[in-house]
Amino acid sequence: MKQEVLTDDLRRFIFSIPSIPHLEAILLMRREAGRWDAARLAQRLYLPSERAAALLADLAAAHICPQADAAAPAWRYQPATEELDALVGSLERYYSQNLIEVTNMIHAGTRRHSRIQEFADAFKWGKKKP
Repeated sequence: MKQEVLTDDLRRFIFSIPSIPHLEAILLMRREAGRWDAARLAQRLYLPSERAAALLADLAAAHICPQADAAAPAWRYQPATEELDALVGSLERYYSQNLIEVTNMIHAGTRRHSRIQEFADAFKWGKKKP
């Protein structure tokens, strides 16, 4: 397998991920297409349902996993842009080759109070900075 390169965009994205459960949720939902609810995610990640529900809300705010429909509390992996989907693909490959490095990068964040908002804001693709 070809070694995945840690680009600046990928580095920023990894540092924006608030926790390992967030990372695992993204990758799990990407690998297993379909509808996800808090109970299913909680079971797969060995988390309480309340924590899984909060993760799903964070992923929706980050434009990675929107709510499947307003009538039922279910979400699906569907990044807002092709670029974001490609970035998650790069993350998946890089993480499989550099698990400890990625884990350390996520744990390196010391400003926990704003990490979830940073995660949601990390890749707003509509406007490019000059």
